Amino acid sequence: MTETIHIYGPIGEGENTPPRIGAFLDDNAGVPVVIAVNSYGGIASDGAAILAQLDRHGQVRVEVLGVAASAASLLVMGAAEIAMHRAAHLMIHEPSNLAWGTADDLRREAGMLDKISETYAQAYARATGHPVERIRAWMAAETWMTADEALALNFCDSLFGDEEAFQSEPVAAFDYTRFKAAPPELVRLAARNGWTGNAA
Repeated sequence: MTETIHIYGPIGEGENTPPRIGAFLDDNAGVPVVIAVNSYGGIASDGAAILAQLDRHGQVRVEVLGVAASAASLLVMGAAEIAMHRAAHLMIHEPSNLAWGTADDLRREAGMLDKISETYAQAYARATGHPVERIRAWMAAETWMTADEALALNFCDSLFGDEEAFQSEPVAAFDYTRFKAAPPELVRLAARNGWTGNAA
């Protein structure tokens, strides 16, 4: 029986950390595993670290349930196979950070974010086959994809589940109004469930 681990909620918090995922993969070295993902994102560097762990294992199938956005969409790119529920969404965007300091401090922070964006664009490009320049443009625009769109654009390998059943795979609780281009159905879901105004 294939072992499965879940990444639900923010990347880099609770159990959704590189040490926990790495330990699971080490315990299952050399055998196929499944990682189920339903996350709006989190710490970009932890998403990148988990991507590397999945890539190193080499036999990981990721199943996107609900949503894989931001750092969560980055980490799934390390899987050997990516499957999305038909009602799920995937989102890529430029990493962001809170900064404080002098003008020089802020310029250094901006330069660092530019470098991180380039590195992550290269990771998406390797996984999908798209040119880095195209990926960078999609990241700058905050691009949301339905499962069908993700499949057509090579961000996943296959789809599963009932086309009608958004509620069959609950979306990670988050204030999706905080994203600049979130799909209207996610914004409505956040409002209906009282998630608006919640902290990340």
